[in-house]
Amino acid sequence: MGRKIILQELSSGKNYTITLPCILGRGQEADLSFPDITMSQKHALVEETDNGDIWIEDLKSTNGVYVADKKIRDKAVLRTGDTFQLGNTKFLLSESEEDISRQTVILHSLKQSEKGSLDHERLKVIYDITDEFASSQDIGELGERIFSRFREIFRQDRGYIASFQEDGSLKPICLCSSNETVPVSRSIVDRLLQNGESFILEDALSDDILRAKESIMALKVRSAICVPLIYRNQIYGLIYLDRNVPGAYRQEDLEFLRSIGSILAPLIENARLWSELRHRYTDTVETLRATEARLIETERTAAFVRLAHSMAHEIRNPMMVIGGLARKIARIGPDHVNNDSFNAIILSVERVEKVLKEVDSFVRIPPPVKILSRIDRLVQEEINGHDEEWHNKSIRPALSVTTPHIMIPVDPGLIRKAVSMALREIIFALPHGAALNISITDSGNKIDITFGNTDIHTHLSELFDPELKDRPWSTSLFLNMAHKILTDHGGRLLMDPNALSVLPVVMRIPVTDRV
Repeated sequence: MGRKIILQELSSGKNYTITLPCILGRGQEADLSFPDITMSQKHALVEETDNGDIWIEDLKSTNGVYVADKKIRDKAVLRTGDTFQLGNTKFLLSESEEDISRQTVILHSLKQSEKGSLDHERLKVIYDITDEFASSQDIGELGERIFSRFREIFRQDRGYIASFQEDGSLKPICLCSSNETVPVSRSIVDRLLQNGESFILEDALSDDILRAKESIMALKVRSAICVPLIYRNQIYGLIYLDRNVPGAYRQEDLEFLRSIGSILAPLIENARLWSELRHRYTDTVETLRATEARLIETERTAAFVRLAHSMAHEIRNPMMVIGGLARKIARIGPDHVNNDSFNAIILSVERVEKVLKEVDSFVRIPPPVKILSRIDRLVQEEINGHDEEWHNKSIRPALSVTTPHIMIPVDPGLIRKAVSMALREIIFALPHGAALNISITDSGNKIDITFGNTDIHTHLSELFDPELKDRPWSTSLFLNMAHKILTDHGGRLLMDPNALSVLPVVMRIPVTDRV
């Protein structure tokens, strides 16, 4: 008994089950006739060869035979899912339901040593794909061209090259369609991942499990073919193709896709590694540029520190003389001195002397000696230490703590000094009667001491970042001292470059010594 196949007339959707060999035409001598005046009486012969292939032969028709929209000379091979045209009538070739039901999923172990011949057309596809990779290493760019070549052989409706993640999920490398899901049974994917088995799916609707999958039904998947990507004895991905007609793929298609997979596997992996290396190189270059810019700013600041130290040294001597003489005059003849003017001179001298001491302490800040300390207590003690300033300006500071990490390794004396320096700059900038919110919160493996209000959208920069160089408070002696102490602790002083005042100020400190 001859082999049975199904021809679907695409214009009407009508199916014809025929037994091979079969003559098609519009005459009475044809085995299957159609009322199409553009067909010849005996237009074409469809038959099966000894090796199981299906061929169509043009029986010297007037208008010829077209397979996949290309006119054939004498004969051509027909594969399941191919279309061919006789006159004005177009057909789609499918396997009979009887043949499809014999086997739904065919699994093939990689250990099999099956050999198959590759025709000239398929060898050319392999050459072209290899040549594409030689000219470019961009997987995304190559994906469209790879699937375009696949379509010439496999005529897929969807295609997917994916890599396995650590959790066994699939991540797309490149796609043949806009749909980013692979409508394949999880059990089949697991077998491919664990055992390296490739497979042909002859009819998804014949399998109860697959038929229940919404993706199978929505995408109308009927046939599929899938092979693993193996490189250095490791399965790291797969190539998956499917069609909307049953029985579209055969053993020779599987062998061909295996051949392509074995070539693509190292090429794709090398391209992936190259892409990762390129991205890391780009990131490293950007980091180096940012570091260079910060080093330049840091060096400039260090020059300012040295200049400030020199200026302090030059100012200190005459100020000591002025202060000493003023005090001596006060002791010798207090009745002849204008008290208000004299007191103003003394206060000015004392203020300058105090600033000079701060410059000295800035230059001579020692390295931190860290011990576990309660950060909330250190901050509160410094808030209390500025009671007089709060009172004079009627400012109401309020501290809130929302982190459990209150015991952290710091140098308590230096951190108190950093908080004090920040407060001195902030108090000077705050208007009379203002409120000041101070909070201690988590920030990853660090804590933030925040003066003022911020939210998740606030963009913060370090004191020496170029974004802050035009802000007057970026050159503040007190903030520079706080910044130096924090960086010695592995922390940072952060500010909002878009703010109109010194606030907010964020002191970020690691909760452990491992930063």
